[in-house]
Amino acid sequence: MNAIIKEHLEDLAKATDQARVSEEMVHYLEFCAKFGHQYSASNVWLILLACPDATHVAGFNAWKKIGRYVKRGEKGIAILAPTFYRENPDDEESPKILRGFRVVHVFDFAQTDGQPLPEPPNWKSPEKNLELQMKLFDFAEQNGIQVTIKELEGETQGISTGGSIVLSPEAGTKTLIHEITHELLHQVENTQLSIAEKELEAESVAYVVCKHFGLNRLKSPNYIALHGASTKELVLQMDRITNTANAIISAISTSY
Repeated sequence: MNAIIKEHLEDLAKATDQARVSEEMVHYLEFCAKFGHQYSASNVWLILLACPDATHVAGFNAWKKIGRYVKRGEKGIAILAPTFYRENPDDEESPKILRGFRVVHVFDFAQTDGQPLPEPPNWKSPEKNLELQMKLFDFAEQNGIQVTIKELEGETQGISTGGSIVLSPEAGTKTLIHEITHELLHQVENTQLSIAEKELEAESVAYVVCKHFGLNRLKSPNYIALHGASTKELVLQMDRITNTANAIISAISTSY
């Protein structure tokens, strides 16, 4: 079984490398590099308090760079931007020291007009195997995981919250396995893994289990590439991925 799992993971690694350099993916990632900005938790709260329905948020000039402009009369969302100074102003290599914060304004996508935003490459795997899905529900229950199906906001397909999983009605069987893996690996351990590494593990396990049970129309390579995980990281986490996939497959196979 481990040899078969390794073969599936090698295929996944190759497909992910190919997805990462595809024209569609490169175009989207280049857009993200221009547009993307990671806001602090405090600024996220400020944005949500001012504009609860915010989706994509950026500064005035950032919108201009991607061919959009802020509509006349729109009021910006106030957030805090750090300001720094060099410890030694005459030395460009001197460390920067936080001086304080200043108020800047950002704007939500709905406050702008112009060029449409590029759609991300298709990352969803909606195929369902109802028999396998029922076995996975039983597996989750046996491991103390409650699964609920209800509408989720936006494009979200599933959520793992520690002891429970919420699935969108549109989510495929792969998403259920993905969230079960989060429960098994990431909700019970105090790991130092990054979000990208956690998503890599969950998606790789889901891919392997789906391939084993005959689900093939999987967009896992796009999903992994969009989260910025690398093939090198997949190799480094091979044992954790293999052991978890093997455990799920073995448990399901006894009654499948």
